[in-house]
Amino acid sequence: MSRISLEEQSYELIKAHILDPDSSPLSLLQQQQMDRIVSAAKILDKNPNPRNASNLLLAKFPEISYSTAYRVVRMAMRLFNTIHTFDYDFWHTWLINDIVSNIEKCKIDGSPGARKTIAIEHANLLKAIGEKPTDFEDPKRLEKQSFYILIQNNTNTVKVDVDNLHKLPEATIKEINRIVFTGKEITEADAEEIFKT
Repeated sequence: MSRISLEEQSYELIKAHILDPDSSPLSLLQQQQMDRIVSAAKILDKNPNPRNASNLLLAKFPEISYSTAYRVVRMAMRLFNTIHTFDYDFWHTWLINDIVSNIEKCKIDGSPGARKTIAIEHANLLKAIGEKPTDFEDPKRLEKQSFYILIQNNTNTVKVDVDNLHKLPEATIKEINRIVFTGKEITEADAEEIFKT
């Protein structure tokens, strides 16, 4: 006699086990597996990293192997979708395909109500896809720009390039940190010392 896996069990049997675990219709092996999956889902809610969740599940159930723990975590991620595992790309693709399918069905129908539905679905499609961007963002934009820290004393302003900040002498960096983070006003002599370095 072949054993039926937990994934092949009917929804009603699993629901009956969850609602009343004491009189569960599942076999003992399936009950243990279901308990591990529910525990893995609870762990994933607090710790969505599958590797860490597998380690925590292994600590809770030391009788299982690491590969079994990882397999249980993957199953829990499939069965108990949360914000951490929700596949937005799949959902977005499904939504667009569904809207296009509705438009095609309405075109075949051709009735005035169908034409109105087509207009509504076109508006929904535009919302789902979004407007065409007027200008694509350059991914290397930050590399092309220079960033400066402005140090100002009365009317004198010095621009320090952030990329060259590490090239400043250590004494100058310590003096700038002392002045900036202590919040004290600097004297004319302190400012001249900074500018000289």
